[in-house]
Amino acid sequence: MTKQISPTLDRLAHPHLASATIEFERGFWANTLLQELLDSSIILQEEWEDLPEASRQELTACVDKDALLALLVEHRLLTQYQADCLDAGKFHGLILGNYRVLDRLGRGGMGIVFKGEHLRMRRPAAIKVLPLHPDTDERMLRRFLMEMRTIAQMKHPNIIEALDDGHLAGAATGEPSVHFFVMEYVPGHDLDELVAEKGPMRPDQACNIIYQVASALAEAYQHNVVHRDIKPSNIRITANQQAKLLDFGLVRRLHHRITDHGTVLGTLDYLAPEQARDASNVDIRADIYGLGGTLFWCLTGRTPFQGNDSLAATLLRRMNQKAPSLQLVNPMLPIELDALVRRMMACNPEDRYPTPQALMKALLPFLKSGTSDSFYLSPSLEKNELPHGQARVQGSASLGVGGNAPRAHRVLIADDTRMVRSFCAHTLQEAGIECEQVENGVLALEAIRTKAFDLLLTDWMMPEMTGLDLCQKIREDPPSPNFKIILFSSAVTDDNVAKVLAGGADDFLPKQFSPVQLVARVQAALRLKDAQDRSALLNRHMLACNRQLEENLLSRDSDLVHVRNALVLGLTDLVCRRDAEDLQHVLRLQRFCRILAEEATGVPSLVDQIDQNFIAMLECCAPLHDIGKAALPDYILNKVGNLDVEERLMMQTHTVIGAETLQNVAQRHGSAVAFLQMAIDITRHHHERYDGQGFPDRLRGNDIPLAARIVAICDAYDGLRTRRSYKPALGHSATLEVMLEGSAGQFDPLLLQAFRRCTPEFEHVYREMPG
Repeated sequence: MTKQISPTLDRLAHPHLASATIEFERGFWANTLLQELLDSSIILQEEWEDLPEASRQELTACVDKDALLALLVEHRLLTQYQADCLDAGKFHGLILGNYRVLDRLGRGGMGIVFKGEHLRMRRPAAIKVLPLHPDTDERMLRRFLMEMRTIAQMKHPNIIEALDDGHLAGAATGEPSVHFFVMEYVPGHDLDELVAEKGPMRPDQACNIIYQVASALAEAYQHNVVHRDIKPSNIRITANQQAKLLDFGLVRRLHHRITDHGTVLGTLDYLAPEQARDASNVDIRADIYGLGGTLFWCLTGRTPFQGNDSLAATLLRRMNQKAPSLQLVNPMLPIELDALVRRMMACNPEDRYPTPQALMKALLPFLKSGTSDSFYLSPSLEKNELPHGQARVQGSASLGVGGNAPRAHRVLIADDTRMVRSFCAHTLQEAGIECEQVENGVLALEAIRTKAFDLLLTDWMMPEMTGLDLCQKIREDPPSPNFKIILFSSAVTDDNVAKVLAGGADDFLPKQFSPVQLVARVQAALRLKDAQDRSALLNRHMLACNRQLEENLLSRDSDLVHVRNALVLGLTDLVCRRDAEDLQHVLRLQRFCRILAEEATGVPSLVDQIDQNFIAMLECCAPLHDIGKAALPDYILNKVGNLDVEERLMMQTHTVIGAETLQNVAQRHGSAVAFLQMAIDITRHHHERYDGQGFPDRLRGNDIPLAARIVAICDAYDGLRTRRSYKPALGHSATLEVMLEGSAGQFDPLLLQAFRRCTPEFEHVYREMPG
């Protein structure tokens, strides 16, 4: 039952009703107001009694209105909000049912939200109030009641809990009545405030929050409820990082309609395209879209779409606007996370995650906690700068650095002699470098696979695994693209130094080395790593920019792209007819290249070089690999039997002829530069060998363009599987034996490992399109 406000307080609100003198009014303040505030529970009796006697006498004796209210606030008997209301005569509604109103928190989607407190239990609460004038649209009350009932029916740790409801009649005839419902009070800040104040969050922490909200949406989904206003300001975060979803004021129940057709509801920055068209006919995927925009905000500190257009122009653009790119803002964010946000914010609802449960499953790989206790990225990462000693450019956990200072470099020391390990660790730690020690190569390899290090400092001669063997194993599968290795040994000869450097080490230290020499060599290697990491970051940023630009161009010029691809296949078909091959070979090669390139995205040292744009362009360029054969004479192309030495040398010229032809096209026209450059790389270098024994330029290792290294493997597989006039066709198993066991030095070993993993897909393609 709502407490009645006495005539005394009514006189406070309406001083013109008082007929007494000013002196009487001053006495009235001292004699009656405090008692009326106590009787109405605006001031709690127990808090009054807890005051020292001197303070109570001071308050009782006060005859000035402003001074009295100020003293009541000072002694914490009233909040400033309560005092301001009393001062303005707005006392009606300070008591709502069993709750007293303490402060105004803000405005929700449907009504005003206050902080309140239960009069007896003293439990804080959030109270949403809807003032209703006699001429208020009845749908406002229906929507308000629907929000209240919706929250009351859902019990979930990430959804605000409904506690009570009530109604307060107007203070006088014709004045608005008040409907209110009471919810749990969640201390903390909303995501909008947190990120605006502290900057972007670490990926694992941001995904943890989004996972919680997705769990809340899963509960709503079970009740056929669509929130329709998912945004950072409607997600509150507690001190223990628990997310609470607020404000169901725009909620829609499936199969129930309050919103008119064509109505737009929600916040534009996070509004799904279909909601911009018609909010009355959206489903849970609109909430997934808004949650994707919220994740974008958490990771970048920016709203998904920038611009200052008019409301009408923004709504029109939003209906067909593509999902934004995380990597365009911060290239250090994982590609996989960028893809997840893009899918959440896909323009077509059919392309999004279909349910919150599906989204939760997709978020799981990103929930692993980082090594830092900081919840937010450092300012350096907000500016797209790489911290010194970044261990894994592509990983999300390495982004978790707290504070403004970069984290220290981390070095792993491997030596079977404890005294040597201790000497190295002490010397490097004095220079501010973090160190960890292991006693052999096996333990070193295990530590590198499970922890983040910038550099390995290892002895050459150790039991179980030598330092050189350890170095070679690490280079076969590097933990990060620019990981550094320094070997040391007492066996110092020119041949040994050459052997160490050829084995993949970055430097060699002869024993016995001094502390000064050790620190100088290690710091030089780490400085080089930092520079390479920054270069890799810049490269990723440029790739992200290029990808975004090319996506925009592809969207605009898709017809031209289709024409380009068709011309490539047509030109290749002409070459195939001269070379006694069929077009199936080219189509298989395209499929093989895509499969291998997609598998290679899991190789840490290649992750910066391969993205979906690279794969699509590789698939288009690969058919041009033998275009130079069009210039060779028929007696060589169609010869039955083996070529002699002179004929073989002439055959090898097709790589140079094809590349120079494409180079001339690029120089004359100056457009489609990326496409033509990849085509040139493939055409000229797909017969190079990783060991440097190929043709035409005898390039070695990673000096061979990546696209050409991929095509080399795919072309070799197809060539071995296909019958020629000079050789029979091999089966799948025999082909794998030749390529994996009998081709030492021919192919990139990392790509060959990726090829081994996806050979079943190669066999499936060949069975679909036999040669």
